[in-house]
Amino acid sequence: MAGYSACFGTDASEAGEKNRHKGIIERGVEKILQTAQQKVSVIVPVYNAEKYLRQALDSILKQDYPELEIILVENMSEDSSMKICQSYEKAHKEIRLFREKKRGLGDARNTGLKRATGKYICFVDADDYLPDEKIIAKFINIAEQTASDVVICNYARLWNEKLLPAAEHRAFSELNPDTEDFRFKGFFSVGHLSYVWAKLYRKSFLDEHGLRFSSLEYAEDKLFNMQCYVCDAKYVFLEKQGYVYRRNSESISWKYHPNSAKSWMKIAYTIKEWIEEKQKDMDMYKGLVQYTLFFASFFDGKMEYIQHNNSLWAVRKVLKVYGQEPLGKESFLELSQKRKLSELKQPLWKIIIRGFALGMKHQWYLFLSVGIKLVVDLKIDERLSDTGLRE
Repeated sequence: MAGYSACFGTDASEAGEKNRHKGIIERGVEKILQTAQQKVSVIVPVYNAEKYLRQALDSILKQDYPELEIILVENMSEDSSMKICQSYEKAHKEIRLFREKKRGLGDARNTGLKRATGKYICFVDADDYLPDEKIIAKFINIAEQTASDVVICNYARLWNEKLLPAAEHRAFSELNPDTEDFRFKGFFSVGHLSYVWAKLYRKSFLDEHGLRFSSLEYAEDKLFNMQCYVCDAKYVFLEKQGYVYRRNSESISWKYHPNSAKSWMKIAYTIKEWIEEKQKDMDMYKGLVQYTLFFASFFDGKMEYIQHNNSLWAVRKVLKVYGQEPLGKESFLELSQKRKLSELKQPLWKIIIRGFALGMKHQWYLFLSVGIKLVVDLKIDERLSDTGLRE
């Protein structure tokens, strides 16, 4: 069993049960500010973030919650980020600065976790910010009421200074957490469960299960959160929009990685091994492995197409890598079977996944490359994303 999930509304315009939950949150915030103070460790990895770092730190310092420690992990930046961190540490007693000599978000976050002394952990990326001054207090209030392991809020994306509300977690948060639909929407088609930001974690839960980040080029947070899920994390959802994620073209997430297939395959193998290590039912959880490889092969195909000036052969080459890997072969074979997808409630995704898996199964890599070309050229991928068309 993957624990439970509960959803608490915060919108004053909603009536009935949602309004009752709103009252619980707001009264609870006032109470927790006056009485029990549970320390929260806010971990901020910093790498070449001089343009946005001050906004991120100011948004944390403005939080209407007194028991904060802010852990900055400077990750060998080549700009003035270190100087900014030092100036903030000198000016604010709640800030502690450390330096990680291994480049990578995973190592930086692990350094933060090692140094954290709070009961709860919150991650903020150095180019993002918190738009709500009470969001951490709201996180704490609900976590304390429900004894949850992970509290999740809604968020917005900032694209070229244009704020776009992302798809709300309500699309899956009201589902039974043990269902395939919850896992698919939570980690893939909607995606809220994939990111470590816009969340609060109970540190004792992370420590109990040995949950730490892997040293990967990127997507280490997706692996981390899937491992949390396999460890039966108890989720609670806030409908409040409490985080702004900025599209930064210089960040790791948006850069081209020529060997990204290697990272994605490592993620797939690691989560498979994690399921086995925790002695979970592989039939129940292996969708996490299979859908990871489906989305990874499509995403890498798209990136190769863009990077190599719309080259179909570059797309074909990377699809072949996934198709010939033993775990890839096994995954696409199963996804090509109608029975495997029967639990999903989204007809369009069922068609897309099965069609793609059939192509991978039969090694129709060039045909699939043409499909990816059409998806990118017609911006179908953007329409299916959590924010829709960006332009």
